[in-house]
Amino acid sequence: MATFFYNQIIQSEEQPVEGMKVLYADKAEPGNIRYVHDVVYAERSGMPLHLQMLYPDIPAKLFQFQMQEEMKRNPELAERFRKMQAARPAPPPSGAKGAPGEARFTGSNPYQPGLRMPCVVFIQGSGWGKQNCYSTLPMLIDIARLGFVVAAVEYRPVDVAPFPGFVSDVKAAIRYLKANSEAFGIDPTRIAVWGDSSGGHTSMMVGTTGWTTEFDDGENLDVSSDVCACVAYYGVSDFRPFLADGKYPRPFLFDRILGPEGVKRPDGCAWMSPITYVSKEHPYPPFLLMHGDVDATVPFEQSVFLYNKLRECGKRVDFYEVRGANHGQFFWTPEVLRITGEFLRAYV
Repeated sequence: MATFFYNQIIQSEEQPVEGMKVLYADKAEPGNIRYVHDVVYAERSGMPLHLQMLYPDIPAKLFQFQMQEEMKRNPELAERFRKMQAARPAPPPSGAKGAPGEARFTGSNPYQPGLRMPCVVFIQGSGWGKQNCYSTLPMLIDIARLGFVVAAVEYRPVDVAPFPGFVSDVKAAIRYLKANSEAFGIDPTRIAVWGDSSGGHTSMMVGTTGWTTEFDDGENLDVSSDVCACVAYYGVSDFRPFLADGKYPRPFLFDRILGPEGVKRPDGCAWMSPITYVSKEHPYPPFLLMHGDVDATVPFEQSVFLYNKLRECGKRVDFYEVRGANHGQFFWTPEVLRITGEFLRAYV
């Protein structure tokens, strides 16, 4: 039967079916996106904080790493796994087919064989409150298809940890990914940050403070939290105009963002404004800023402020007005994502 089936295949190749059309495979598998969910990168204020990760190609080693991390947190699982391993038959001799040491580590970029994959840490807008990182994953798939690992990061809401808690959390996630880059199959020197709205503000904060450790705390402090590129959609770059008479209304979230101690600081607005940390003497990654011109929540000029400051300091920055777009509404167009992807491919 097998010989007959094989012969039928050969015959079909030599004598194609009349009228048959041919499609061509793509060995890069650009549409074969895989999802690694609920990776715990830290526990802070009693909250486990997660990464939701989209992969164009999952490293086989990652599954072993995830199991080891879960067993550290769950002694009962570790004991069950130990008993299961003890009950298994002895492995075949080294070098034999199927030996454990022959598991293939596929943590390489399918578009650039031999290189680990670049990574984009995405920060979802949530008014600095509790996030639903699952909801934005479909919008991030197009970037994963370009060969990037996309890691949507969860941070503590400001009612749990006010500023700079959310900035410190994202920096902790970046350090975690760098420290465990082999397991995640990513290149620790090629990590970018990208966010929208409050996530855009956080992305700006990460991008403008890579030269300082002021907002670094927790684990992996021997690893830098700097990034090689920063993308920010309609984020706040300077909170000071919100307090100026006749300029902007005082946002109702302002006191919540800073918290009861932060609002006592006379420099509170400047402290949480990304523009404060831009100067000629410090290094910064390339920035991509995008903002709708009819944004009714975060004024368009907030991106203009940071754009002008970066240019004045001789830093690399690109800025796009999305005409007719409101705050996240009518904004996520194929053209916006295309430009974002081109920027990331150029600098990450």
